[in-house]
Amino acid sequence: MKKDENKTLYAIHYIDVAGELHFEGVTNNFDAWLKDYNEGRQQQGISIDDAEDFDVQKVEVSYF
Repeated sequence: MKKDENKTLYAIHYIDVAGELHFEGVTNNFDAWLKDYNEGRQQQGISIDDAEDFDVQKVEVSYF
């Protein structure tokens, strides 16, 4: 990847009922990630999560 390409990445943390954050991963497309994540949960018979169940923060990356 070239240094000047704008590739925005997002760190995803699940917010549990106590308000604690649990790292889930990093993605460049949260909507696609959430769809894939929930498809896996449905296959396991687990209820799906909403976008509001996650804290999503932009990741700052320095390329040298």
